[in-house]
Amino acid sequence: MYLDDPALPIRDRTGYQVYDCKPIDEWHCGIDIGQANDSSAFAAINYKRIPGGNWDVNDKARTMRQTFTERFELRFLQRLPLRMPYPEQVGRVAQWLGRPPLDKAKFGLDYVSVGRPVADLFTRALRGRTVHRVLTTSGNEVTKHGASEWHVPKIVLVSQLESRLHTGEFRIAKDLAESEALKGELQDFNRKVSESGRVTYDARSGSHDDMVFSICVALFLATGGRSATVTRSALSDILG
Repeated sequence: MYLDDPALPIRDRTGYQVYDCKPIDEWHCGIDIGQANDSSAFAAINYKRIPGGNWDVNDKARTMRQTFTERFELRFLQRLPLRMPYPEQVGRVAQWLGRPPLDKAKFGLDYVSVGRPVADLFTRALRGRTVHRVLTTSGNEVTKHGASEWHVPKIVLVSQLESRLHTGEFRIAKDLAESEALKGELQDFNRKVSESGRVTYDARSGSHDDMVFSICVALFLATGGRSATVTRSALSDILG
């Protein structure tokens, strides 16, 4: 794995361009906004990029890129009370985002179930902070609309989490109060493959997926929209 970031310092070493890896330690938060029969859920991920001691050398391009490892640790996960009025939800989220270390976090929301008016409540309440809007869609292509809105296929969001779980890069804090409920959601999440080969993800009938998607939004922000897939039968296979 290597980092392709033109902002990194470049210096000459034996005629090769050398790309050093910049360490990162930052926070990313996401909320999946629920409706009357589904709770909203809020997640906070601590993302770390750790430079390695090796280099990926491309003799043809005459480049050397420092290797690195990534860690995505779920440090906070909270399901809000069912049918909590949206203004109260906004106030609760504003409180969480007002405290260190989340006061510096990037924040995004999935508003596909409730529409723009509810998303606008968050934007108005969180003045001075960019609210990244993630609208889940069908299809396979991620598109960006303006400075802070993304249309992201569900398969991209969920496959990113699936991949990071599989590699061990995504970790759940041991003291997380909602860990058992989250495990239940993940195990109830199905991957389906149609006859044409199209992959879809959905929670089983009667199950919830609000915590899963709050994590997916935060993870999407942490990875800068990078997508990843693995060949696995379901998220429950990874969890055992």
